Amino acid sequence: MADLLPYYNARTECPVCDSNIEYTKVRSRAFKLVKQDSDFCPYYEGENPMLYEAVICPECGYASHITSFSSINKYEKARVREKISSKWTKRSFTGQRSIEKALEAFKLVLLNLYDMEAPKSEVAKICMRIAWLYRYKNDTTNERKFLEFALKNYIEAYGSEDLTEKGKIDEYTCLFIIGELCRRLERYEDCIKWFSRLIMSNADPQQKHRIPQRLVETARDLYQEVKDHLAGSKEESHET
Repeated sequence: MADLLPYYNARTECPVCDSNIEYTKVRSRAFKLVKQDSDFCPYYEGENPMLYEAVICPECGYASHITSFSSINKYEKARVREKISSKWTKRSFTGQRSIEKALEAFKLVLLNLYDMEAPKSEVAKICMRIAWLYRYKNDTTNERKFLEFALKNYIEAYGSEDLTEKGKIDEYTCLFIIGELCRRLERYEDCIKWFSRLIMSNADPQQKHRIPQRLVETARDLYQEVKDHLAGSKEESHET
């Protein structure tokens, strides 16, 4: 008997054009998470399931993260039909995905989100994944560009969205990611400010039970790393 492929096609209905479409999923036994970067970028042994998280309707061009593909309202559908479907050239995104194909798919998701005027937290989530894909390619220029986009949108989401809504990033993880993105983008003073907010929230008995302690511990470690870096930079400037 031939070995099963690590991926397979599933079917769903496009909520925009009502077409019955295929999309590709990775079998759960075909991958193993081996590590994560401090901004949650995952690395897998076997097939990388993240490459397949962007689902595209080949008929109308509607594109979404797999977790929210069916969650689209009437206004958003009208926007997709007007902005995307009217210019769409039918094409398939099924089958094994390269990083390049995944980038194309995620950028279509991002285009849909912009045209639907989607919440900033959703835009930020997709920008993060695009940045990670560029990280896999060692393309630091484009990685940084999309980390900047993610940071801008996460900050706007933190200030304007109800992050207690189901399916959204929670406010404490959002605080952590903002701090971590500031660190990666060498905005060290901003990094300290955002990590401090998270650490102070953890000191509040009414909030502490809602915050994953691993998140706080990592924030403390990175906070200290940044403080040490800034102190070292000041010493060097005094010596010169």
